Amino acid sequence: MSSSINFKNILVVGVGLIGGSIIRALKENVFSGGVYGLDSDIEAVKTAYDLGFIRNKDTNIPKDLDDLLVIFSVPVLSVLEAISQINISINSKNVIYTDTLSVKSSILNTLKALDSNIQKRFVLSHPIAGSEQSGFKASSPTLFRGRLSIICPHENNLEQDVSRVEDFWKALGSHTKKLSVNDHDILFGKTSHMPHVIAYALMDSLYQDLGENTFLYSGGSLEDYTRIASSDPIMWKDIMVANDETILSSIESFKKSLDELSKLIEMNNTTGLIEFFSTVKKARDKSISGKED
Repeated sequence: MSSSINFKNILVVGVGLIGGSIIRALKENVFSGGVYGLDSDIEAVKTAYDLGFIRNKDTNIPKDLDDLLVIFSVPVLSVLEAISQINISINSKNVIYTDTLSVKSSILNTLKALDSNIQKRFVLSHPIAGSEQSGFKASSPTLFRGRLSIICPHENNLEQDVSRVEDFWKALGSHTKKLSVNDHDILFGKTSHMPHVIAYALMDSLYQDLGENTFLYSGGSLEDYTRIASSDPIMWKDIMVANDETILSSIESFKKSLDELSKLIEMNNTTGLIEFFSTVKKARDKSISGKED
């Protein structure tokens, strides 16, 4: 963890898998400032307090925390409510806001309807880390180590605020890259949200056909492929709604590939099947190797 955390206080709103991992990482990083956590699940807050990760044991936090970073780690469609609650709970003058969510356009649109100072001080970010597990109990202090965190600056951000948020993620072990809000949502709609669509749809189809025998004779690849279909339904409902245009476009593109493959199988076109599989294999191998370079 090469960077230091240059905030006096940090408030994590949503202490589930991601928010809980931030809190745990702060303790492992020996952060000397104040760490606070809020969640609709008061038991999660109590657990984090009892384990010594946060200073508040309930929803009461100091109103005048100085040099504060507020991190929103809630379902995408709950951001407005969460921001409104925080504005009531705190009266700090020096605050920077960020988030951990995988859809940015809807958050930016929400910010545009709020106080201009909140919009200016809200630096959108997205750590590319997670699990099909959810809740504070699934959190880990090493979740962000060696992982990528995306920063999505917008036109009203201050450069110094963007840098401080970047440094925060670096201090938790991440490396960072910047993307525009639009590019972020298109990219992750195709590479993250769409795989979840496929996993959920495949699991639905298999279970309708095979029921409880679905995994009875599977060799492991099916478990790997459908793992993300065990992800939090509320979170993924919000993502599907918030990034619907890109996801629906990706579904149509996927249908075309499925239709092409279906026709090749229907015609027993062995040459076409080999060409299809070979082309896809080369594309994947080249893309993976480019990522590792």
